[in-house]
Amino acid sequence: MTIPSTTTIDDTIWITSRVRMIAERKALRNQNISYLAVTYYSVFSVILSIFESFYRGPYPELSKLNLASSVVVLVASLVAAGFRMEARAASFRECYLKLQKLYDDDLPVQDKKLRYRDILLDFPNHSNHDYTDLLVNHMLLEGKELTNHGKRLKWTWFQFFSFFGRRILYWSIISALFLVPVAFLVWPFLHGRA
Repeated sequence: MTIPSTTTIDDTIWITSRVRMIAERKALRNQNISYLAVTYYSVFSVILSIFESFYRGPYPELSKLNLASSVVVLVASLVAAGFRMEARAASFRECYLKLQKLYDDDLPVQDKKLRYRDILLDFPNHSNHDYTDLLVNHMLLEGKELTNHGKRLKWTWFQFFSFFGRRILYWSIISALFLVPVAFLVWPFLHGRA
């Protein structure tokens, strides 16, 4: 790892701390959505069990579907717990708080560089997407300027499409995740019971 030049360590610390904030926010959002999805699908399975006689007409294989959905909920809850998103978010938070403290400390440049490197060694790295999110959100959406190494940073069209494409895909999947069970429950009412 190369240490940033003497004139840019504060920029580097600031940017890294902001990217870690983005990574923390994503981890917490994903954790909350996973908990909500597991709860939602558990309620869906309970509704299917309670109203089995009604839904068996339009869905002849309902008992198998209900059993499969129960297993999926169980596995999904175990997988969501295994990702440990809350612990990852806490790690990112601890990292950016240490970086903010370092940013505010009045230290010689070389000491700041070494402490910056030591802090990064103790924590997991963020993804390239987190950095892209900072650039596009901060510069394009908020209209602010970012500099590093004495130069103004710029976003690229690839980052632009990555930023918006990932958001569209993410929220489309989340929407489908929550709308499919509603469609399943409402379908018999719209098309008459079989």
